Amino acid sequence: MSDQSDQQRAPRLYLSVAQELLTAMAAGEYVLGVRMPGDRELAARLGVSRTTVREAILALELIGAVEVRHGDGTYVRGPHAGVAAIEGSALDVAPRELIESRRALEPVVASFAATRIDTDRLRGLTRDLDEATEIVAEPSRIPRFMELGLRFHSDLALGCGNSLLAGIVGQLVDAETHPLWLLVNQHAVSSLQAREGQLRQHRDVLGAIASGDAARAAQAMTAHLASVDAVIFNPAASDAALRGDA
Repeated sequence: MSDQSDQQRAPRLYLSVAQELLTAMAAGEYVLGVRMPGDRELAARLGVSRTTVREAILALELIGAVEVRHGDGTYVRGPHAGVAAIEGSALDVAPRELIESRRALEPVVASFAATRIDTDRLRGLTRDLDEATEIVAEPSRIPRFMELGLRFHSDLALGCGNSLLAGIVGQLVDAETHPLWLLVNQHAVSSLQAREGQLRQHRDVLGAIASGDAARAAQAMTAHLASVDAVIFNPAASDAALRGDA
């Protein structure tokens, strides 16, 4: 397949390929320390060009999912490699600014939602959490789990009664607007423990909102986003929070 036909199919096809490879890693197809197939083999397997595969591998290298050893090949790194060591790169700056903005805004949004959200939106959020619970242990369903997780935040914001805040949060969690953030986030929840921790924290947030407790809703969202920050940028310190010990 030519590079031109790749571009006609999707402007960010390499990101879809990177997501497929992350899903395969989480499913155990490519395990820690193993050398991945070369770009020619991956291109044939995935039905894309070698250039697209190289771009996908570069994105995975930037987020710490793989290590490219020139002259030797591409090797899988652990699910908690993190991105903190990528000092000064565009990818490092964007996720840090995104999570910083979310930590500043979303606790306020959650507190507003606790007194303003309607019953229908609460039901919709509950349904999404129930679906996420059903698929949390299935590595092949991580992309869907991620979709539900980001939608939780955008839909919750729509219930805060402030259209401006809802629009800002919606942009911050939009995969199309911030596609590399999506890769970073998917890599961070490649372990079952991380996905279960995220799901538990989402339920804590929703429970506080459903009870009408604005202060507890803000506190639960603050704790959740602090955990997201730790998983991505300080993975060594995140295990206790994911277990509910912190």
